[in-house]
Amino acid sequence: MVWWKYLDSTNNFHTHLKICFCIFHHPIRSVADNTYTNPQLIINADNFSISCINGERSPAQAELDIKKDNKILMYAITPQYIVQKLRNKKVVARNFIPPLETVTMINNVKNIFLFIYFFTVHLTMHLHSTQKRDVTWKYNGESAYATQYRGRKFKPPEETDNRGIYSASYVGDSPLKGAWMRLIVRGCPSQKWGPNCIRDCQQCLNGGVCHEVDGDCICPPGFMGTRCETACREGMFGQNCQEACGSELNCKGLRFCLPDPYGCSCASGWFGSHCERACHNDMYGPDCKFSCKCQNGGVCSRFSGCQCPRGWRGQHCEKSDWAPQIIDLVTNLELNLNSNARILCSATGNPLPSHNSIELRKLDSTVLKASRTVMDSNRSTAQFDIHHLSAQHGGLWECRVSTEGGQDSRKFTLTIKEPPMPTTAPKLLERRSNQLLVMPVHAYIGDGPIVSTRVLYKPQKNEKKDLWSSIIVYSDKEPVTLMNLEPSTSYYVRVQLSRPGEGGEGSPGPQATLETDCPEPTIQPEIDSSSVEGRNVTVRWRIPASNSISAGKATGYLVQLFGPPPYSEKLQEVHTLLNVLSTNLLVRKKAARKSSF
Repeated sequence: MVWWKYLDSTNNFHTHLKICFCIFHHPIRSVADNTYTNPQLIINADNFSISCINGERSPAQAELDIKKDNKILMYAITPQYIVQKLRNKKVVARNFIPPLETVTMINNVKNIFLFIYFFTVHLTMHLHSTQKRDVTWKYNGESAYATQYRGRKFKPPEETDNRGIYSASYVGDSPLKGAWMRLIVRGCPSQKWGPNCIRDCQQCLNGGVCHEVDGDCICPPGFMGTRCETACREGMFGQNCQEACGSELNCKGLRFCLPDPYGCSCASGWFGSHCERACHNDMYGPDCKFSCKCQNGGVCSRFSGCQCPRGWRGQHCEKSDWAPQIIDLVTNLELNLNSNARILCSATGNPLPSHNSIELRKLDSTVLKASRTVMDSNRSTAQFDIHHLSAQHGGLWECRVSTEGGQDSRKFTLTIKEPPMPTTAPKLLERRSNQLLVMPVHAYIGDGPIVSTRVLYKPQKNEKKDLWSSIIVYSDKEPVTLMNLEPSTSYYVRVQLSRPGEGGEGSPGPQATLETDCPEPTIQPEIDSSSVEGRNVTVRWRIPASNSISAGKATGYLVQLFGPPPYSEKLQEVHTLLNVLSTNLLVRKKAARKSSF
């Protein structure tokens, strides 16, 4: 409801009453996202305007409009005005050309009516001149009650449905010669909200009002924050202090209407019927309703309340504090690529830093919020989680803490290391029927130091791709023996290296295909006879009668000739087929000889 008046050259008040509303074609996410303003001190009709502002951060989809509500006060001639869309979140109605009437100045009751459900409410209008006519009361434009000329009060029904606009005028007079007021009725008792009004409201500061549906604080013009605890700069308003009054008068002469149950008020720092008067000493806030009562050297600002000196805080500067200090923060942090980082930052101070008071920042403007915060008796420890570290996460970081007591920051360097990976396959050094001796690493890429080497192996014929056996050693420079293998079997062998820290195990390197030796003999041939002719030695042997050799497993005999002790040097060896049980050896030196199998 907008009521405005101006004085013409004949000292007559021209009054115009418009009941307008702002239309949102996009759902508003918060009860405090829209503000309705109009100037209270009007020199002429050309200076009058109505503004509707949507306070959402991204209002691109919100379509705003201002229209007149013709259900309560009707004109025979439709008033003419234009609506200008200044930007996505603000529309202004101006250039009003309505019918004019000369009327007696009317004095409405100044208080904002804010009553609780089921309370008795008395609406009072002051008569400037007594006439012997009855007074007609109307509710939302419809006749509701009539009193004798001496009557002064009207009691509306005690239901929330009867919130709305009430007017009183003498019978037969134009409604413009009456008085108007708007009654706001809360759906819950004070400091309660929710479907059954069983939830307690948070403490809304600086004149903020708790909304009975969602429990949010509706902040008065000039304040913001979850509890309306933060004052805007002079001349600013809105849910995030993002709107300006657009003049050097610091919102002087403007009345702000916010969602119910707040109602309307002057901006912080102003009061009066036209919001044109500055607060008296030690008073501040919307309509100058609050007293500063600053302590400990605090200075009262009519716009924001007590401005406390260093070392003090609170609404009246009654709480002592000291600046926060970051402690126990490492200056160099080394983590592995693709691992999950958990970074801790602890701080002390009074007040103790809260969950949202500590954050990590990178020089490229990356901001990281804490995933959880543990508050002990003398410190707060914030935990920051970074999943799947990449090379871009490396560099210079800063932990920042900010409280009412001050700020502190500490820098640290985050280094991202790449886990090592071999570039060559394992090298075979020696093979036996059930063992392979390999050198696992020749070269690798990535970062060291190498703290462990895992040798992975599996039979080539194994159809299960992921079924690898492994052995771990703690050196990359010593050979590794793979034991308990199958004879005459090919194996895939590859190596995986690890460096210090979580996620330090690199990817496996190239694989080699290595084969074990044939099985060792299970029976021992016996030398049957030997003869020497000059340098020629003939050796004959036989297989014990109780044993037989499977041709599928054995391929022949190996005859070795050794020198005498103590050196027992191997002088010669000869291979024969399975069906050959003798061989000739050539002795090159004159010495005792010994042959063996």
